[in-house]
Amino acid sequence: MGYGWRSWPANALTLTNMGAGALVCWWAASEFDLGWAPSEWLESLGMLEGWMDLLGVRERRIAGMLWLLAVWMFGQFCDLLDGAVARAMKAEGPQGVMLDSMADLVSAGLAPAFVGMALMTEWRAMGGLPEGWAWTVILPLLVMLAAAWRLARFTRGALLQEEGAKGDDRFDFEGLPAPFAALYWGGLVWTWSQCPGWGCDALWTLGLVGSLLLPLGMVSTLPQVGFKHWGKRKSWDLQRLIWLLGALLACVWAGPLGGVLALISYPLFGAVSHRFGTLN
Repeated sequence: MGYGWRSWPANALTLTNMGAGALVCWWAASEFDLGWAPSEWLESLGMLEGWMDLLGVRERRIAGMLWLLAVWMFGQFCDLLDGAVARAMKAEGPQGVMLDSMADLVSAGLAPAFVGMALMTEWRAMGGLPEGWAWTVILPLLVMLAAAWRLARFTRGALLQEEGAKGDDRFDFEGLPAPFAALYWGGLVWTWSQCPGWGCDALWTLGLVGSLLLPLGMVSTLPQVGFKHWGKRKSWDLQRLIWLLGALLACVWAGPLGGVLALISYPLFGAVSHRFGTLN
């Protein structure tokens, strides 16, 4: 069923998310040190000095990392909006669902894998990986594989309306959402750019968590609560606000590291809510 012009705004947001993810993949794979490629891209457009002045940074590489992060998170913001816009325009349909999953595979599957391998390679070069663990630089590829599995399952469930058949609508979905991978690895990019004094070994540990536990969470059937369906139930909205407030306080208290820890707490939030039935 076609929706004509009504589907254009939502599709434009979805494709913007896909394009942002493609740029992140390109930048992450273009240089050994993450950040140089986006800074060179900005310089070629005559925007580098203005961007550095806006951020108040002096290092080109840090400016490049923050530009990569800004483009990536802008794509994730578009992903957050596309579903709401489609519903508002009464243009929801199977093609939009499939297109959204394809965009997420790029921005939340391929992009985290490329960024993860770039970061792990950089930390290895700086001596942050334990002896004999150099092979772990390829582990972020598991994020891409898990995202593909997760998105295929989500798309199938959405098209067949499996959630309604289960008769349990307390949760939005099962397993960590694919965009969570983009937020997690984006948080590590932010931490690396803002905390140069942090040890590579500590960041490598967080990278290992993102390479192993994150994919396991994505392919699991752990009930989770999303952030795209505000207003559906007051109890849901209250729980979302509690978690968001806690995440904000963590960021204020611990900076970039607090943001990473807040993301790690997200699946625990869904599991505890499920265990104690707080979202009934």
